Amino acid sequence: MDRYADCKVDVLIRTFNSGQTLKTCLNSVTKHVPYSRILIADHLSTDETRRIGESFNAEIISEDIGLGYATKLLISKAKTEYLLFVDSDVEVVRDGFVEEAIKLLGKDRTGAVVGCALGHRFLFGIPLGLTIMGTKFAITVSIPDNVQGRETFYFEEALRRNHLKVAYISDAMIHRSTYRQVSYWPEWQGAQIRLTPSRHLGQLLNAIAVVFLMHLNSKSVKNFLYSPIYYLKILRGYCQPEKYGLMDRRKAGLYLNKEAGKPE
Repeated sequence: MDRYADCKVDVLIRTFNSGQTLKTCLNSVTKHVPYSRILIADHLSTDETRRIGESFNAEIISEDIGLGYATKLLISKAKTEYLLFVDSDVEVVRDGFVEEAIKLLGKDRTGAVVGCALGHRFLFGIPLGLTIMGTKFAITVSIPDNVQGRETFYFEEALRRNHLKVAYISDAMIHRSTYRQVSYWPEWQGAQIRLTPSRHLGQLLNAIAVVFLMHLNSKSVKNFLYSPIYYLKILRGYCQPEKYGLMDRRKAGLYLNKEAGKPE
């Protein structure tokens, strides 16, 4: 008998006004993930987010501090040996993802396993869109409460300190990337790099590869040719963190659309 077959995980989801995508996300979790509990940290949503979560019997915790605090809060509530981060705009599509991931964890010093988007062949980073790791490891990751983005930096640093690596499983999910539709998203990301405590040059250099790989995954020549401009936008955000990064994420869409001259 496969000892991983009955292994269940606590699913951790961070939300804010996620009503348009959360139902699809939770449907996919209940279909493809052997879960013990679904835990949601909600940043005081004003739409249907809470009602949708409750309809799936999720345990919902309200918070009004920041993405870093929400992430740590969920980790502290997890009781299973492994925990699974799922973004509210992600749809899990791979049966057996959790079982495959747990088999990889602990082998060859693997500290986290990332489920990659459907059709993406260039794998990089440790996004928390669909990522599983040991709960004991996750508890050691120190994230400032008021972090509003680039929280993955702190997971990267913890993996680095412990000489652990990231493994990848292809074709595991669809990511609708809600926030990437917001104007000035590259600048937002650049500002978040600036607001991390260290390794700024290394992060900026790594962002070059990430931008090109991200656009290669899109299979769009137009996107690939846009990569240098996209990266320059990241640098603009890095140079102006007070303009692009110091805001409550609940106001990010409104703020960035106003900067672009769009109607509220």
